[in-house]
Amino acid sequence: MKIVTTLSIAAFVIGCASVPKRPAESSGVVFQQSLEKTREAAIDALVVLGFDIKKQETSYVEGFRPRKVGLFVGSGGETVGIWLESLDNDRTRVLVKTAKSLVGIVGQKTWDEEVLQEMEKARHQKD
Repeated sequence: MKIVTTLSIAAFVIGCASVPKRPAESSGVVFQQSLEKTREAAIDALVVLGFDIKKQETSYVEGFRPRKVGLFVGSGGETVGIWLESLDNDRTRVLVKTAKSLVGIVGQKTWDEEVLQEMEKARHQKD
């Protein structure tokens, strides 16, 4: 029984340790606004989509989606990283990457497009 408990805890810790890796520059989207406004849109998008903000840096925002237990497979457990690069005063390149954990990966999804769409909505609401 102790072995099962130890293995379960180890799997959970490993599953929580997923960190997004920065995608290639070519996968970025350019927002026609300042770095600060784009960062605010990134934070708003993550919150609207149910993520807890874990990091807020000038050029990086990270959110973690809490796990939910389902009948067979739980959802949540994803970590989304958003990298921001100022191209000039009114343009910011945005790179988004979802990392899935080993625990519950079947019930997890890639949030990249939804985060970008929500950022676009947040940008228009503040204009």
